[in-house]
Amino acid sequence: MFKKSLLTSALVLGTLVSTAAPTSVLAADNSNSDTTTEQTSSDDSSKTTDTNVIAGSAVKEADPDIAHIETVQPSVAKTKAQGQLVQASSGVTTQQQQAFLDMAVPMAQKAADQYGVYASVMLAQAILESGWGTSLLATQGNNLFGIKGDYNGASVTMKTSEWSASQGWYSIYASFRKYPSYYESFADNGDKLRNGVSWDSSYYKGTWKENASSYKDATAWLQGRYATAPTYASSLNNMIETYNLTQYDTDSSTQAPDAVNVISVNNPKAIYVPMVTFNGDTIGKATRGLQNNTPWQTDQVKTYNGHIYYRVSTNEWVEDTYVI
Repeated sequence: MFKKSLLTSALVLGTLVSTAAPTSVLAADNSNSDTTTEQTSSDDSSKTTDTNVIAGSAVKEADPDIAHIETVQPSVAKTKAQGQLVQASSGVTTQQQQAFLDMAVPMAQKAADQYGVYASVMLAQAILESGWGTSLLATQGNNLFGIKGDYNGASVTMKTSEWSASQGWYSIYASFRKYPSYYESFADNGDKLRNGVSWDSSYYKGTWKENASSYKDATAWLQGRYATAPTYASSLNNMIETYNLTQYDTDSSTQAPDAVNVISVNNPKAIYVPMVTFNGDTIGKATRGLQNNTPWQTDQVKTYNGHIYYRVSTNEWVEDTYVI
C-alpha cells in the first residue's frame, strides 16, 4: 500500500501565460439568430492572421443557450506575436491555476467519459470561459460554460450583451444556471455536447470522440456553434497545448500522473471502504477494504462506467464515491 504523508499536486505548471478570451456574445432568441454577430475589442479583428482562424463547419445559427457574459470577459488586446485577441492581464496566479485543475480535472474526466467527448476540450472551454474559475458566474453559480437558464430551479442573474438588427448591441440582465458544484457544470456541458440543442440533437456531433479523431477536430466544430469568434478554436487549441490538457483524455484507460497524490477515504454506510480490482477494463469484486477516515497514496486514476477509481495498491482501486 502507499500510505504516506501528503505530497504536492501531480501537475507542475510553468510560468503564467496570457490566454485567449472568447470575443463573441450570442443572441438571446432564435428569431435573431441569422443576425447574430461578434463583439470584439476596438482593434480591427479583420487583421487576425489566417493561422489563427480555423474554419468551422457551416452552421445556420449559433447556440442561443450560451452567452459570454460581460462579467466574464476581461479587456482584450492584440498580440503581435500570435495575432489574436488575448487577455490583457489574466490576474490569475500559477497557484490558482493549479488549484483549479486539481479540482476540475477529475470532474471533467468523469463527464467526458460519460458523454464520449474530450476532457481536454471541456477543460480548455472552462478555463477560457471562466478565467480559471475566477469569474463572477463561476464563483457565484459554479457555472463554467456560460449556459443560460436554470438548473433544477436555481439560477443567478448576470449582465450580458445581445444583438438585434434594430438596436445593434445592447446590455440586458439574463439568468444563468446555478450548479451545486463544478461537476454538475461539466456534466451539463457534456450533456449539451452529446445531445445538442432543441432543434438539432446532433448539433455538436463533431465533438463526439467517434466523429472527432483529435481534440482539434472537436474545437473546429465548436467554432461558429458554441462561439462565433473566428479565433475560438485556435484559442482552445493554444490552451490545450500550453497546459498539456490532452494528458487527461483517458478514455477509460489508466492515467499515470507526474507525482503521487494523497486521498482520504470514508464509507458512511460501513466500517470500511471497499477496494476493487480490474482485469483490463473489466471490474472485479471487492476483496479487501480500507479503514474509514484514513489517507492513502494514489499514483494512478482510471475512469470506468462514469466513476473515477484511484489506485491504492498494485491492482486495488477505490471508487470516487468514497474519496473525500
